[in-house]
Amino acid sequence: MFYLIPASEFTALVPIRMTPTSPLSPVVLITGCSSGFGRQLSLVALSRGFRVIATARRVETLADLKEKGAEILPFDVTAPPSAISAFAATAWGIHGQIDFLINNAGYLQGGAIEENTPEEIMAQFNTNVFGLLNTTNAFLPYFRKRRAGMIVNISSQGGCLNMIGAGPYCASKAAVDSLSDTWAKELAEFNVKCISIQPGMFRTTVAASVQRGSHRIPEYTAPDKTIVEYNAAAGTELGDPTKAAERILGFITAESLDLPLRLPLGDDAYESLKAFYLERLADMEKLRTWSVGTNFD
Repeated sequence: MFYLIPASEFTALVPIRMTPTSPLSPVVLITGCSSGFGRQLSLVALSRGFRVIATARRVETLADLKEKGAEILPFDVTAPPSAISAFAATAWGIHGQIDFLINNAGYLQGGAIEENTPEEIMAQFNTNVFGLLNTTNAFLPYFRKRRAGMIVNISSQGGCLNMIGAGPYCASKAAVDSLSDTWAKELAEFNVKCISIQPGMFRTTVAASVQRGSHRIPEYTAPDKTIVEYNAAAGTELGDPTKAAERILGFITAESLDLPLRLPLGDDAYESLKAFYLERLADMEKLRTWSVGTNFD
């Protein structure tokens, strides 16, 4: 079953305070909690009385979350599927249930696509896509048997916008969006939900920790300029990650919510993605005569 926030409180975005460790409070498992959205989601969930299972590759980075009441587990999403399945069994056994699986772990591989080696691009996809895929698949048997639960995938506006200098990252997030859309349809018969969250620019550690492709090509000036400006703007982003975490948790627990496939998050993401879809629709209409009329006579 889901534990839902009353619609009036969701509208006002009032944090819900539940009794800590209450057996009736939702269980939230979050990957990648050492920093950024994962940490903020953990903190906000704890403040609302949720039972939180926070994970990171280096479990020592989660000590403060444990002090605040979270269960903490070491977890690397790039581990072999058999190890991830064992992790899922351990995590599920802590409370005997998980209501929300938030796939947050990931990083940004930057530079022109050609500047990234095959190994660097594979590493990007191993974390952002295959890690998320294997983690979700490990938990799906439990969700299906229980016939309840929600998978929340932290994607990016880049999955649609395909920004210069972040090609591998944007491609990985496009894959996350596609997987999420399909899971939402495939899992409906089990009453298991799935959504992709598409954040814009928030003041996390992402910009400062961009990994550049190692095969630098001087002719590519636009990607280099983009990354230099992106790094320079680190710490000045308008998006507040705490507000983002509050919005995500409020949204996924809202009462009587008709869950969409995707949720743009942030003022910039909303405007950018709206413009993206409007432009795509305009292109389709303009090129309609090239698209239709290919059926057999």
